[in-house]
Amino acid sequence: MVMGPPSSQLGRENWLTQVLNDQGSIHLPYSDNLKFVIRQHLLDLVSEFPTLILKKQQYTHTNGSTVQLLMADGTLPMYYQNVKYNIPVSIWLPEAYPRQPPIMYVVPTPDMIVKPQHSFVDPSGMVFSPYICNWVNGRSNLVDMAQDTSMQFGQDPPLFSKPPNWPPPAQPPTPQHPDTFLAHNPIHRPSSSQTSTPSSSGNIWAGAVAAMSGQPPSPPPPNLEESFRKSAVAELTKRLQGSLARANEAATADMDRLFEQQAELTKREREIARGIESIQAERHALEGCVLEMSGKAAALGKWLEENEKKQVSGEVDADTAIVPADVLSKQALEGQAEDLALEDALYSLDKALQANSLTPEVYIKQVRALCGKQFMVRALGRKVANRQDQLRRAYHNAPTAAGSLRRDSVPGPSHVQMPQGDSWTSVGILSNPLTQGRVI
Repeated sequence: MVMGPPSSQLGRENWLTQVLNDQGSIHLPYSDNLKFVIRQHLLDLVSEFPTLILKKQQYTHTNGSTVQLLMADGTLPMYYQNVKYNIPVSIWLPEAYPRQPPIMYVVPTPDMIVKPQHSFVDPSGMVFSPYICNWVNGRSNLVDMAQDTSMQFGQDPPLFSKPPNWPPPAQPPTPQHPDTFLAHNPIHRPSSSQTSTPSSSGNIWAGAVAAMSGQPPSPPPPNLEESFRKSAVAELTKRLQGSLARANEAATADMDRLFEQQAELTKREREIARGIESIQAERHALEGCVLEMSGKAAALGKWLEENEKKQVSGEVDADTAIVPADVLSKQALEGQAEDLALEDALYSLDKALQANSLTPEVYIKQVRALCGKQFMVRALGRKVANRQDQLRRAYHNAPTAAGSLRRDSVPGPSHVQMPQGDSWTSVGILSNPLTQGRVI
């Protein structure tokens, strides 16, 4: 069904608005959110090429189904050898336009034929120009397509006039669907119902025949079977390309997901490796501590066993039973003894003051003197403790002999804590001459 074409720009706008918004029994199959784009593309096309007329007409697909579509019917200009020609064309907007490219045909008049073996026009008149084949939704439009096709026609004209004594094509056998051929070129103009009156461009096309002297004088009639085959191949190729594109997108998404998983696994592998190294280092340190403590426990047990017998017989001297292991331990022991003695002196002064054996003036004077001395003793003790801590860390961080983790075989300094307060929390780690210099 064809609605009357509008004659003015305002009429075209109103007509397009009416047919696009028509929700009757025969309505256009375009998406509502794309109707504004379709309307604007068609208005731009007919404004740029006034020789085209907008229509609403029935289109028959290759599978025999029919649908009402918008189309532009008319002529496009073509300049061949500096001479202007008018190429009759029909431009259809498919259901998925503009996501799919338009369908374009050249429509030869009764005195014209399609150029055999044309570079981008098949025998049925369907146009496969580079612009249509590379259509991109959002960037391509009808005006640019028509301009590009017009230039391509100028390089390779698709039509020329029938030579004299051109034999009419044989009638093909009646197909199962009567409109099957119309699916390839819906603008069917049978010569039996039209008068073969040359238009204003008839003489031009006659000249075009002379310009195309290289063409055979009697080209064979169009082969409908070959046309159907090419159309089917083109449709199948389009579907395969779509399937391959979707498969490629799915494969790309899977690869991206696998790369992300690989990166995450690599990150976790590094974290696990660092954790293993940390645990192994801690294990070695603990093994060294265990061996060291085992050696010290064995030495202490041996010392106790030997000196318990001497204690019974009275041979043990309390002053010589335990001696400092080194100079720092000796300073720590002497400082702690002096600190404890000063604590006892301060305690005795408190008792004397409470018993009124001392006057407050004498008490304050003595306490001030003792506290000053205790401060110096404790400051020295803190320096000794810090030095012992440095030596202890250097001792434990020193590399052991290859294949051996026993650190207790080498005597080293021990840490003596000297916190501020009434007394030290540790008496230090001292050594006995009987333990052969081992720290116990």
